[in-house]
Amino acid sequence: MREAELPLARVNLGVFALHPEIAGYAVLWTDAMEAALEVPVRREDTLTPTYLESPIRALVDLRQPLRYRLEDPEEALDFPVLREFREAGHTDYVGFPLSYGDGGIAVLTFSTARPGGFRDEEIMGFHRLFPILKLLINVTETQRLAKTVLRTYLGRETGSRVLAGEILRGQGEEIEAALWLCDLRDFTAMTARIGSPAMIEVMNAYFDCMAEAVWEEGGEILKFMGDAMLAVFRIDDTRSVESAARSGVEAANRALNRLEKLSDQRSSEWELPLRAGIALHVGTVVYGNIGASSRLDFTVMGSAVNLVARIQHLTGTKNEPLLFSRGVAQYLPGEVESIGVHQFKGVPRPVEVFRSVRRS
Repeated sequence: MREAELPLARVNLGVFALHPEIAGYAVLWTDAMEAALEVPVRREDTLTPTYLESPIRALVDLRQPLRYRLEDPEEALDFPVLREFREAGHTDYVGFPLSYGDGGIAVLTFSTARPGGFRDEEIMGFHRLFPILKLLINVTETQRLAKTVLRTYLGRETGSRVLAGEILRGQGEEIEAALWLCDLRDFTAMTARIGSPAMIEVMNAYFDCMAEAVWEEGGEILKFMGDAMLAVFRIDDTRSVESAARSGVEAANRALNRLEKLSDQRSSEWELPLRAGIALHVGTVVYGNIGASSRLDFTVMGSAVNLVARIQHLTGTKNEPLLFSRGVAQYLPGEVESIGVHQFKGVPRPVEVFRSVRRS
C-alpha cells in the first residue's frame, strides 16, 4: 500500500479467534513504526471501556463499514478514540468488517493525515483487496486453530508432533522420563456433597495449582483423567536424569504449596479443603499413538507408568502428599527418608518408597 503511495498513517487489523484463553489478536502499524506489531487481545480486554466504546466493537456488532472525516469540525465523533486521532493530526478514518470462513469476523481500519482524507478511488482500492485478504485470514486462522486445539488438548510437544504428521496407530518411541501422577483426595465424596457443576470450578482451581507448577519446571502434561493428571519430564540431550527428577520434585512441592494456600482460603470461606497426593518415578516408557483406527490417543505406556500409579495410590493409604521411588530419591541425598519396601500389584519386585523430609 505504501509502495502504491497510499497516504496511510495507521492500519489496524483485529481478528477474533477461537481460543481458550484469548479473544483474538490485533496487528497494528503506524507510520512511525518500521514493522507491524501483533498483540493478543485478552477476553477481559473486550469488557473494558476501551473496547466497548470503540469503533472496533461497532464494526463487529453492526457488520457495516464506518467512516469519519476527522478534519471536518462538524463531524460527529461517536467514539473517544476518534477525538484522539483528530488531535494527532489524522484527517480521515475508515473501518471495514471482514467476514471470513464459517462465521469468523475480523475488522480492518485505516486512517490518514493527508488534507482532504482518502479519495474515492482509494476507498475502492481497499475493497478490491478484501477478497484476497479474507482468504488469507481464513487460511491463517485455520492453521492457528489447529495448533491451538492440539496444544490445548494434547500439550505443546505432543501437539507439535501430531501436526508434524505422527498420527499412525502404533507409531511411537521409547523415552526415559520422570513420571508425575497426581490425584485429588476425596473427589467422589466432595462431588456428592457440592454437586457436579460446582465441582468443575473446584477442579479447575486444583488443576491450575498442579499444571502451572509442572510447566514452570519444563514438564509436559499428557492427560487429565477425572481428578488425576499425568505429566512427564523428558530426559534427553538437554536434561539429565538428575535434572528431570529434581524438576519433578520441585514442581510437586510448588504445586502442593499452592494447593495448601488455596485450601486455606477455601476453609476461611467455609468451603471444603483440598488435598492431593503426588507420585514420582523415573523410568523408560513408550511414547506414542494407541487406540482405534479413527480415534487415537498420544500417551505413555509401560511398567513405569503402572508403578507410578501404584505409588500414587499409596499416597492416599499413607496419607502422604508426595511419594517417590528410589529412581527419584537417589538424586535427593539428605532430603528424603524411606517409608519402607512395598509389594505392589502387577509389579514383580518389591519397591522401596520415599518421602521428603522437608518441603520448599
